[in-house]
Amino acid sequence: MIQEVIKQWDENKYKLEHYFCTTKQEEYTDSYKTILQKIIELVITNKCNHYQYDATKITVVDDGDYQGTQIFLIPTNRYKPNIEDYLITHTYYGSCSGCDTLMSIKGFSSGYPNGEQVKKYMILALHLVQKMQRISDND
Repeated sequence: MIQEVIKQWDENKYKLEHYFCTTKQEEYTDSYKTILQKIIELVITNKCNHYQYDATKITVVDDGDYQGTQIFLIPTNRYKPNIEDYLITHTYYGSCSGCDTLMSIKGFSSGYPNGEQVKKYMILALHLVQKMQRISDND
């Protein structure tokens, strides 16, 4: 795990939790990318003093169909980023609430999540953060 990322998670995760509590699930349960964008916007914002990670330019690689793996490439806002300016993370997904974490958390509910759902969304977010790494070994 990347120390700067873990530090930012510890310092800012309350912002993401507040977002989940105050935002209807329909805003973020359509894709894992949406949740990852909120993680980058609210929690893991800075690569260093000069550059921030750019949630608007996340690239998703998804060669699955009803199930598979999504790989997320997260750049910084640096002009002509170097390889060490990118983060990468991933998740597995399925086609039903029995095999997909995001679908399972939402279930058949809509509107604002209950306390248990918020906890589960935060765990899902933490797993995306824990899997983050640089593409290069230049940390």
